[in-house]
Amino acid sequence: MQIPGYRLQRELARSDFATVHLAHHPLRGAVAVKVVAPEVAADAAFAARFLAGAEQAQALDHPGIVRLHQAGRHGDVLFVVMDYLRGGDLDRNLEVGLHAQNVVEATKQLAMALDYAHRKGALHLGLKPGNVIFNAQGAALLADFGTSCASGPAAAAYASPEQAGGAAVDRRSDLYSLGALFYRMLTGGAPFAGAGAGAEQPHGEGESGGGGGRHRPEPPLALQWAPFQEAVRSFLAHSPTERFPSGAAVAGALDAVRARALVPDVAIKTRAVAVAEIDAAAATTDAERGDGSRRRERRRAAVAWLLPLALAAVVAGAVGWQAHRNPATFERALAAVGLVEHPDVVVAWREAELLRQDPAHRLAALADAYRNVLALAPQHEGAMAALADAALRSKAVVRAALADADVDLAATRLNEFGAVFPDDTELGELFEALNDHRQAKRLLADTALLLAGGGLSHGASADLAIASYREALRLVPNNVEALAALDAIAAHYGTAAAGAARVGDLQVAMANMERATAANSEFAGAAAVRATLSDAEALQAEINALLNEAAVLRERGALIDPPGDNAAERYRRVLATRPDDVVAVQGLAEVVTQVRADFATMLESGDLAAAQALAARTAASGIADDLVTEMNARYDGEIERVETVTQLIAEAEALCADGYITGPSLVDNCVAKLREAQRLDPGNADAVRLLSVAATQLEMVAREAFHIGMKAEGLRYLDLALTVTPGISRWRERRERWQAEIDAEAEREVPSSPAAEVVAVDGAATDGTSR
Repeated sequence: MQIPGYRLQRELARSDFATVHLAHHPLRGAVAVKVVAPEVAADAAFAARFLAGAEQAQALDHPGIVRLHQAGRHGDVLFVVMDYLRGGDLDRNLEVGLHAQNVVEATKQLAMALDYAHRKGALHLGLKPGNVIFNAQGAALLADFGTSCASGPAAAAYASPEQAGGAAVDRRSDLYSLGALFYRMLTGGAPFAGAGAGAEQPHGEGESGGGGGRHRPEPPLALQWAPFQEAVRSFLAHSPTERFPSGAAVAGALDAVRARALVPDVAIKTRAVAVAEIDAAAATTDAERGDGSRRRERRRAAVAWLLPLALAAVVAGAVGWQAHRNPATFERALAAVGLVEHPDVVVAWREAELLRQDPAHRLAALADAYRNVLALAPQHEGAMAALADAALRSKAVVRAALADADVDLAATRLNEFGAVFPDDTELGELFEALNDHRQAKRLLADTALLLAGGGLSHGASADLAIASYREALRLVPNNVEALAALDAIAAHYGTAAAGAARVGDLQVAMANMERATAANSEFAGAAAVRATLSDAEALQAEINALLNEAAVLRERGALIDPPGDNAAERYRRVLATRPDDVVAVQGLAEVVTQVRADFATMLESGDLAAAQALAARTAASGIADDLVTEMNARYDGEIERVETVTQLIAEAEALCADGYITGPSLVDNCVAKLREAQRLDPGNADAVRLLSVAATQLEMVAREAFHIGMKAEGLRYLDLALTVTPGISRWRERRERWQAEIDAEAEREVPSSPAAEVVAVDGAATDGTSR
């Protein structure tokens, strides 16, 4: 699945109606992309409502609302792009545990977000736990404004009676749903949950939910939540007229409870806790042991009369859980009577530390645990240090696996690391290293098969093997297997060169010596072989012949091709025997310079296939490792540039089709994308064409606006069109006519009678002077 401009990385959440992915955008970084299920997106009416709701949501700018960046359709894919928040949804936070103060603050934040949206004319009508997202600082935000695909029991449990019954809805329907979420945060369950099967029935048995039958009273709260009973009554009233009138009223009611210090010091948690956590909660810390007898006595006194009350509060607040069945109740009771400072933070920290001590823990679970601590206490140094340490350790494991050539283990650990730390600055580098190791591993395996068939005695096979092993070393420097194989090849052909020299076969000797030094220029015994060759009387004549052949081949343009008959190989053959031969050194340097120039010409002309082939042939020739590295880097950069330009053009075309010519932002519009494409690829024909299309669309909008009387707006759009394509004379002439017409109308509207002038002057005197 492709969405222009975004690289999908992993799935975050899935339902029957949509899938949410973590994605990367070149400018925005990590974002969340919600993709509607194909069968749902195929409904034209739904798709139209979805896109219209997204357009309205994009105009919402509030710290309590998840920002929506983009919405659209790419082929059959219907999607929206929004901020990626790391704190998890409401259910996830309830599993970890939310203190009562956090519950109140989160509900207030959501209420103020709804208040802002309602004043902007936007309704949510899809509130449920999955649409309440926490950021890394622990603040609660509303997601899916206008784009919720909610339906079914999970959504119905939080829908208002009028919404469930298909009656008219307004802002009070959203406030009812917020109240249902508030009730869940206090108790762990949705209001009006079915007794037996656990089905969520929000509006009572036997009624339509639309206002027909009698609605049963709001569900009662346990004793410790009594200060919120009146708020729950106003939230969940069957009649909209009896509910809170606005989100601001909700925030005021919650602040009033907090101002009277009536918020219980307990927490709600929907996940069972391990026995080890109970033991940790019951134990006092070393610091507490050293606080002196008076502190211990105060705590014993507190336990003596508060422990039963605290236990009762926690038990009631956990939707009827039994203390002996759920150890979390006892832990919260200890926190409530002061055995642990800041219970919500301490409990989250303890959970994270216990998980870290488990040798079988998963990185994702550990990171989530420490992020839960930071959601409660954003400046918690221990959690920040633990997260950083977890990232460092994970990267060290990946690097160690690569060093051991265990590519499979490295891939597994790197994929896990990338899913947990998608924004890590070293992630791209590690994936590149993994790909290099994979490619080197394939080269080594293929080369071993090649030599197994032909053996080292077959010159062509040996040349291919040398090139492959050298490429493996370029990808993974100091690869033990490649180095050992090259040493073996060098030793084999060094021995063969010495033998040929002793019998006077200098051509064969020098060819073998070239192959040996190509494998390893300083192989063991290289000096002795060179000495044997130097003793041959005909050596200088053979060298002169090779240098002459090289000069002729250079004139013909045979620098490194064809294999076996090119200038580079002649120079290398001379240098293998006499490394300090000045003519051969200079000649090979000239070959390198010309190859570099040819490669640059190919890139500039856009012939990427030829450039890639030349880089591969240069690597095989072995003339200069640094040149091969340079060519590969430049080729990769050119590929990235071409892909970026292609992506920019595609994004610009989509934005242009959607009408985003010069807005909504300075960087996220059709013209901005095209200008960036032109910067990377001056003269790009597609960019020139689309700029013309964009300018024409602006000019058409300008004419329509001007002719229906919106003359100032028409002039502004015409100015934008001229900004995009300033060289169209008829548009400039039209602009002058329109400006003259606007100026003339403005002059006719100015008061011109003497009486009016006297009144204006007199008024100015009256307002601006003292008499």
